[in-house]
Formats: sequence, C-alpha cells, structure tokens
Amino acid sequence: MVRIIKEFIPGLPNALVVGALRFFSLFSFISKKKRSRNRDINIEELRTGNLTGKDGFIENQHAMKDLMFGKTDMAYAGCEIIAVYNALLSLGFPKDLPELISTFEKKGSVLGGRFGTSPYALYRYLSKVFDNVSFSFKRRDFEKLAQDSRVFIITYYNDAKDIMQQIHTVCVTKDKDEGMHPHNAYCRETGICSVERLEQALGVEGRGKILFMTGIKQNEEKERKEENK
Repeated sequence: MVRIIKEFIPGLPNALVVGALRFFSLFSFISKKKRSRNRDINIEELRTGNLTGKDGFIENQHAMKDLMFGKTDMAYAGCEIIAVYNALLSLGFPKDLPELISTFEKKGSVLGGRFGTSPYALYRYLSKVFDNVSFSFKRRDFEKLAQDSRVFIITYYNDAKDIMQQIHTVCVTKDKDEGMHPHNAYCRETGICSVERLEQALGVEGRGKILFMTGIKQNEEKERKEENK
C-alpha cells in the first residue's frame, strides 16, 4: 500500500499535475505587507553575503535558509525562482533576486510558497521577457524543445516511483557543442547530450521523470526591441 501511495502522483498524467499546481497558485495569497517585509529581509541578507558562484549562477539552494519566500524560505521552496534567475543570467538579462522573489510571491506561488512556484508561472514570466518561449508537459516534445532552445528550465520528479523524494526545478544551459549543463542540481554530470540521459542523471538512481519544460529558443529579437524603446 505504501508503495502504491508513493507512486500515485508521479504516475498521474503530467497535464493533470501541472494543471493542479497552476490552479492552486491562483488561490495562493501573500499579502503586500508580507511581500514587503520579505523583500527587506532578503535585501539585507544579500547585502552581507554572496550566494552565487564565481560565474554568477546560484548552485547551492541549501545555503538560502535565511532568504524568505512567501510563508517559507528559499532553501526549502525556491528552486523555481532560482532556475529563472539562472536562466536570465545566462541570457544576459540578470535580475535582482529579491525583486524576482517578490514577483512570484505576488503571482505564481503555490500554497503560500510551501509548494514552491507553479511551473506555468515560470513560462508566463519568461514569455514577457523573451520572444519565442515555448513550454510542454508532453514527453514526446521534450527532446526537440531542449535541442531547439538556447536555455531551458525543467521541473521533474526526483524519483518517478516515490513522490516523497519531491519535485525539483533547474535551469539547463548549453555549451558550444550542445552539451547540457544543469544548475542548482544534485547531479555533478555535465555536458550531457540528450534529455533522456539528463533525466536519468538528475533523478535518484536514474529514476528521474520530467514533468514540465520551458525552452527559450532565442532572444535576439527581444534584445532589439529593448534597445529601440
């Protein structure tokens, strides 16, 4: 019975799980006062400490216990926001982290942030920054979407047979040889050349399962728009 319960949610159609997270995000309320207080705390915390690596990417979410997100903290539920932060940085559009947190506190958090941020909210936000942003929850689309994208974000089950291993979200950048490099991930393998291998490498003992993917195919057109404003 325990095994059946653990496998139940990962066994559901991706569309149903993503839809449920989006639905619950619509009724997640974090007051303006709370958002403002969290922002002040986060600004002060980042003023006294640097949480990024030498290349600017955030790789160690566990070090963010003192950064607030909604009714919890970034170490516990901030992976989606970190993925967006890293994606924006990789494409030359860095954003202030406290500002980014506040944005998703206002719209996109699930159950006050306790269940992180809706994957669809990440797509919605990025589509306002870049042109040619696509998403999919269909397995047959993942490989092509990843290959066509300069940068992509994936939300995945750490273990397709155990929901207790939770869900994680990472940004994946690519090198000149199309090798895939996940950031803020639990795996140390880099230069992966296929989504199937990436999915296995990110999961517990090779049992990862991708739930949702957002790909940014290019941003040159958006850059020209920004320059002409």
